[in-house]
Amino acid sequence: MQEQPVPIESPEPVAESSEQAVPLPRSLFRTVIVPIVALVMVGALLGVLGYALFAPEGARLADRGRVNASGALVLDDGKLADDFEVTTFDGDQFRLSDQRGKIVIVNFWASWCNPCRDEMPLLTTARGALGDDVVMIGVNVEDVESDAREFMTTYRANYPSGTDHDNRISIDYGRTGVPETYVVDAEGHLVAHLPGAVTSLQQLQDMVAEARK
Repeated sequence: MQEQPVPIESPEPVAESSEQAVPLPRSLFRTVIVPIVALVMVGALLGVLGYALFAPEGARLADRGRVNASGALVLDDGKLADDFEVTTFDGDQFRLSDQRGKIVIVNFWASWCNPCRDEMPLLTTARGALGDDVVMIGVNVEDVESDAREFMTTYRANYPSGTDHDNRISIDYGRTGVPETYVVDAEGHLVAHLPGAVTSLQQLQDMVAEARK
């Protein structure tokens, strides 16, 4: 006898869930998202303002002047240069404010710095070519004193140099590397800044010329 086929029962339809996704309240955008975005924007604005107020001097110099033909930054606002004092390797005291009436070239350097070695013969030569109204001071940074002294002897430096022991001078002037050179006029105002090595006598002459205006 032939077996009768067993009827296949159709599966019962699955009841749709009565639970539906709860829509995000529109008020959440106004009460959560908008304040977060506003806080981020305010934080960024405060960061920019804080940098403008408290950034090292050198970081702000580019906004205060123009670059001359020899690559030095000439400052237009006549800000009084921060005073400093160093004990030179000869044992003398050099204080910037004591040099009023003279143009002062302030050169930051280190014995381990290759560009400093490159510019040193030029600085030594330039010292006698810039005029009697020009004084040069080297500020040695992040160095070993014995190495610095040997460096000055090797290159027969004809101007004084002393160490910035606590980096206070570097911070005040906004030094970001070595070498860097600043020029202060006879009234004590910062008039020019050259980041990097001096590569020609003309660069120094151009900066000194700005101080004589």
